[in-house]
Amino acid sequence: MEPAVKESALESLRRGEPPLDREALEAITVGRQDGIWNFWQARYLEDYIADGGSKIKFFIGKPGSGKTHALLLMMEEARRLGYVTVYLDARQVRLNKFDSIYQAVFEEVDMQAVVAVYCGTVLERLGCQAGQISSGQGMGNDGHTANALRLEVQENLDTLYHNRKINNNFAMAFTQLCSDYLGLRYLHTEQRDILTGWLKGRSLPAKVLKPLRIFTKIDKYNARNMMASFLALLRLCGYRGLCLAVDNLNALLERGPLGRALYGKSARNEVYESLRQLVDDFAGFEGAFFVFAGRPELIQDEKTGFKSYEALWMRIQNEVAGLRPNKFADLFNQDSLIKEIFTVETCLELQERLNDFFALDSRLQREDLRCLVDTVSMFSPVRRVIEAIVGEYGAGGDRGGAI
Repeated sequence: MEPAVKESALESLRRGEPPLDREALEAITVGRQDGIWNFWQARYLEDYIADGGSKIKFFIGKPGSGKTHALLLMMEEARRLGYVTVYLDARQVRLNKFDSIYQAVFEEVDMQAVVAVYCGTVLERLGCQAGQISSGQGMGNDGHTANALRLEVQENLDTLYHNRKINNNFAMAFTQLCSDYLGLRYLHTEQRDILTGWLKGRSLPAKVLKPLRIFTKIDKYNARNMMASFLALLRLCGYRGLCLAVDNLNALLERGPLGRALYGKSARNEVYESLRQLVDDFAGFEGAFFVFAGRPELIQDEKTGFKSYEALWMRIQNEVAGLRPNKFADLFNQDSLIKEIFTVETCLELQERLNDFFALDSRLQREDLRCLVDTVSMFSPVRRVIEAIVGEYGAGGDRGGAI
């Protein structure tokens, strides 16, 4: 690894944040087999979601408990398994109604790449190559002329209109982009941008959509249907589905630099209602794994947290609680897992990993680590141990990190 990248990863840890570099992230991961992300991968992503199932999870834990670390590892594994992945930070995007969640997701999706992959699957199914179509010359594998082949490809693209899982307007916009990509029809740059923008949920006037045969806008009433259409399309492209992580959901309860709430009561309730509807409708999605992560205030604060919106709380609360953390629970508390697996031995392994990877010389003893693990604090013992090992423990207080 480049020294600059390694130093950047170490600085992230000193700020109380996980490193974004994959190699660094995996090098300092301990308790891999017991981690919640590993469980989600084995029990959901590898088969249930890949087979068309869907699941929504709520992930709670103290600052520095490893929530973001787990989400980033989950994203890496999901990409490896063939999922489209999207990571969102609730402090940086507005969530409000579901159409705002839809827009935030699609701003991170490379729609041109999805178009290219889908066109590739269509051509492969027909046994031809893009050059045979765009050149206007040559023969298809079955002896058809290029013009006949172009017609056959277009007819194959048009089958999206008859797919009951895909909204007709969604199919119309996507198919036109595919036809343009393959050279079957020509779109001006402005038209291409309009179609892509519409798919991403941007607000566009009807006068620019009508010539492209788009007769609706994506809003809070149809955004879930459009998301379901996208999920169905991903599976037609050969992807296993969509893995979405929304981190720092506790932003709903926080205040900005000027002391104003980031979300007022009305806006916060809009988010909760949107999540409630998402929970109720999630069975209609195929190949979707969504995780919303945040701090314990989301379940502890009865005035502004989940409990303040009874319709949502009734759907996600764990009615049965055991002595050991239930990894199947839709509302999972990372702190309960840390309490079980983050032992002094784990701390020693973590110290060794950090020393080896970053060439540190930390020599914390068992009693030092035991004190960090056992002492009650607003921060997770994971963060406290890491800060001690990298030489920053007790030197800066809360840096607002999200390990």
